[in-house]
Amino acid sequence: MPNCLIADDSKIMRMLLRKIMENFGFSVTEAEDGEEVLEQCITTNPDLIISDWSLPLIDGIDVLYKIRADRKVKQPRFMFCSYVTDAAVIRQALDGGADDFIMRPFDEEIIAGKLAILGMV
Repeated sequence: MPNCLIADDSKIMRMLLRKIMENFGFSVTEAEDGEEVLEQCITTNPDLIISDWSLPLIDGIDVLYKIRADRKVKQPRFMFCSYVTDAAVIRQALDGGADDFIMRPFDEEIIAGKLAILGMV
């Protein structure tokens, strides 16, 4: 069973994404801030990270940079899920190593499409 780490400071957003990802057969772990994401990467070795752009302690983009720079960590797929709609920010995420970017609001169908593109469903 693939493992998804959901990183968001909103408990409601984590609950929503957990439900969707469990519907797709993923086991799910959660993180509330950027430091917790980095810790979870070491302990749970996620196959996929879905992260908000804006996280407490360490922003999502900096989390992405740290994960991509650490060759000792299994390199998971990484998708941002955020209200950010600025094309320059989305380009920064993709250029920085993100596999995709989901703009909010979203639904299960949008997630399914993104997972299909990544070959995860």
